[in-house]
Amino acid sequence: MLSLQRIQYVYIFTFLVFSISVSIFGEPSQVLEKIRKTKTLTVSVNEFYDPFYIENPNPNFPGLDVELAQEYAKFLDVDLKIIPLRTFDQHARMLEKGDTQIAIAGISSSINRFKDVYFTDPYLISTPAALVNRTALPPEPEGQIVTVQLFRNLNDLTNITGISYSVLANSSNHLFLRDAFPKAQIFSYFTNEAALNELKKNNVNAFVADSFYIQALLQKDSSLRANYLPILGVVQEDHISMATARRDVEFLYNLNFFIKELKRTGKIQGLINKYFKSNQWVKKE
Repeated sequence: MLSLQRIQYVYIFTFLVFSISVSIFGEPSQVLEKIRKTKTLTVSVNEFYDPFYIENPNPNFPGLDVELAQEYAKFLDVDLKIIPLRTFDQHARMLEKGDTQIAIAGISSSINRFKDVYFTDPYLISTPAALVNRTALPPEPEGQIVTVQLFRNLNDLTNITGISYSVLANSSNHLFLRDAFPKAQIFSYFTNEAALNELKKNNVNAFVADSFYIQALLQKDSSLRANYLPILGVVQEDHISMATARRDVEFLYNLNFFIKELKRTGKIQGLINKYFKSNQWVKKE
């Protein structure tokens, strides 16, 4: 039998562990308790951001973010409900009201957005990238074998005069362009599609978006490479993270562990290969 002194030590140790847990995580996760009680995980996704979410998808290609949500629902052993939304503000409001538990929507974390939501560790790292009209770039030297790519990232365009840019208004890519190219002509639009069309109509020389968006465009239409040079090298890290309501640190810790496991086991890299190095997800017209 345990002596009274040993029982006291066990009690004190248990109390300390509990106290430390409460001090770090606060109350037991109310979000996890709600998910387990209702047996349903509710996740919002970006309605217009394939291949993160694909409406009426090809079989087994629901979108990268949907597959992440499916994996987490499996991890918790609950059902999954997907809600497509259009804007970050909509995602933040749904989280705050408790109508969703996570936004997995290809969202780039930022200080301004942190005022409204908590962000997990990134599950993807993106960067501002571009499609540039090849006619706007200087020709390669004739009679030489080019072994080094001249334009690896957007910073390599700094000394090229006369290039104009289209970009999604008020996005992280828009902010990068204004800082990196203060003297360039920069035209912003309400959607990426509108900004891309300006490039196709020759109204601008370059269309700027995040690197995953550019890679998805090339999977949907490989002929773009004939007229436009993809520039995908890293100029700054944009962290694509999941978002939660600003009140449950234990739930955030649980999500972060889940993301680390997906990275450790190669699941994230497998999804990158599935959606950005293959066009099987692209719907036939």
